[in-house]
Amino acid sequence: MADLPTKETIIWRYMGFDKFLDLLLTNTIKFSRASIATDKHEISWILEVLKKNQDFEKDIEGATFHIQNLRNSTYISCWVNKQNESRSFWASYLDLSKQGVAIKTTVGDFIDSIDWEGKGFDYNRIDYRDKFDNEEIQSNITAVNTKNPAYVDENEIRFTINSLNELSIPHDPIEKVLEKLSLQYKLGNVLSRKVDLFRLVSELIISPYSSSWQKDNIVKLIHDYRPELISRITDSTIME
Repeated sequence: MADLPTKETIIWRYMGFDKFLDLLLTNTIKFSRASIATDKHEISWILEVLKKNQDFEKDIEGATFHIQNLRNSTYISCWVNKQNESRSFWASYLDLSKQGVAIKTTVGDFIDSIDWEGKGFDYNRIDYRDKFDNEEIQSNITAVNTKNPAYVDENEIRFTINSLNELSIPHDPIEKVLEKLSLQYKLGNVLSRKVDLFRLVSELIISPYSSSWQKDNIVKLIHDYRPELISRITDSTIME
């Protein structure tokens, strides 16, 4: 079952230099459509597991339709729940240049820093498991917030926006279903939400693999575009 983290829960976001530059210049947090995630079973893990149950065969067609719609209408922002900086996450999220930053915040500050545009959102701690009851396929919260146990080291807390306010296995007329599907594809693969960076960022760590001149350039960039964040820069605890 999905678990709601407290507002005081510490979370981190590791990002390459290109994404950090976009954050500075646009003042927006990007929510990505689940169907384009690196994990090809994102929001469909429950379906992949239940397909192996013989007594689920009669429900596969409707469940597949439902899950595919959910994957295409759900936008996600994924954060790491760790108390401290993590060496392994630097390795996972930076490209070969090893340039980027880590942002430390809390669940509550993330929520309060975003302009949700008066629309709904959700957040949960990801549940890593490979056993489900057939009836759980009807729960969007379960589908959206469960993953393969192989990813358990991610310790993910996920913020979500559903563009169509929770699609369900359709009882609407076919014309209404097609109208909804058309709308969700027009929205694109990314939804942007304005963010108050000073409210969001409690600490900002520059990649420990940066040389001194690279760090100086990132600090200058922050000073020029978001000088209020200079006081939030802290040193990495990793010395390599």
